[in-house]
Amino acid sequence: MLTIEGLHLHQDNLTVFKDLNAAFKPGEFWAVVGQNGVGKTTLLQTMAGISQPRQGRVQVAGHNLFELDIAARAQQVSFLLQDQEPCLAFSVRDAVGMGRFPWRSKKQQDQAITTAALETCGISHLADRSILKLSGGERRKVEIATCLAQQSDFLLLDEPLNHLDVVYRQQILKVFAEYSQQRCVVMVCHDLEVIKHHCSHVLMLMANDCYLAGTSATILNQTNLDQLFDARSE
Repeated sequence: MLTIEGLHLHQDNLTVFKDLNAAFKPGEFWAVVGQNGVGKTTLLQTMAGISQPRQGRVQVAGHNLFELDIAARAQQVSFLLQDQEPCLAFSVRDAVGMGRFPWRSKKQQDQAITTAALETCGISHLADRSILKLSGGERRKVEIATCLAQQSDFLLLDEPLNHLDVVYRQQILKVFAEYSQQRCVVMVCHDLEVIKHHCSHVLMLMANDCYLAGTSATILNQTNLDQLFDARSE
């Protein structure tokens, strides 16, 4: 289980959200939804151990996330950034294979897992191409495949559908749903139809440090959505 307790989220020395509590478990596919600037990306960065909170704590499997070494943390949590630009001419296969770094497993095993991630994301045909020569959508697929190869218990995705066409979005959402059957997926997403059809749970961040967390069937009712839209218009 990954838990956040009394979490305060900060951006540029400003507090954007206070006293956030939630628990994320294997077998769950979470959507994080809320107005711009409310702290969705900051939340995922904190849950991934990239941004340390000034107040509150994050625990994973009963341990303080920030007391784990980098490898142990990466075995527990993987994080897909909202946007990232490649700067080195790695091949697609090598880039995806970097997801295996935390495990230091046998080379043959790493290669098999990397190949499986390439196949799952439909990019096997790009394996030998430089990541610098890919389109935005192709790079996004590589980034997702890298996270899948990491095989962490908690997969954190910041707007993973960016740059992906409609058909591929449906395919990769099914992959995320399958991944969440044994592990946990937490995804920032603005598309309510996607959330309704694919996510089991929702964390809805609203104005004035108000939030709702629970099953999609419970959270995604018209009253709550009206409150969310009202918060967006403030």
